[in-house]
Amino acid sequence: MLDSPMLLSFATHFPSAFSGLALHRAALLAMSRGSLEAAERLFERAAEHYRRDVMVEALARLRVHQLIARVRAGARPAQESAMALDVERRLCRLGQIESLEFPFEPVEARSLLGRWAATVPAPAGDRNLANAA
Repeated sequence: MLDSPMLLSFATHFPSAFSGLALHRAALLAMSRGSLEAAERLFERAAEHYRRDVMVEALARLRVHQLIARVRAGARPAQESAMALDVERRLCRLGQIESLEFPFEPVEARSLLGRWAATVPAPAGDRNLANAA
């Protein structure tokens, strides 16, 4: 597995040396460690492999993970609620997906929905209301 920072960096620059699955798992590892920029790069490299190999289900699971990483990054606070809703919709369409915790075992997508939803911060407006109370 790509679990060292040097290997993660190598994988983003030389993705053809790895399978789509290895890159996807490396992205999950980077996301779980809070390295959201590295995760984003690795998700894109894995997506290239999945598209090339016509691995539609794997690509769908990857896109859910990537969207979760984007919500966690908080880079688009105005779109956070819409993105979280999109994650929920996509999870409802999947049967199984890799968990967000190492060793990223397959889990029922709906079970991930409940666990993930509990980690999503409230939208900025809701946080301001909570602080005012």
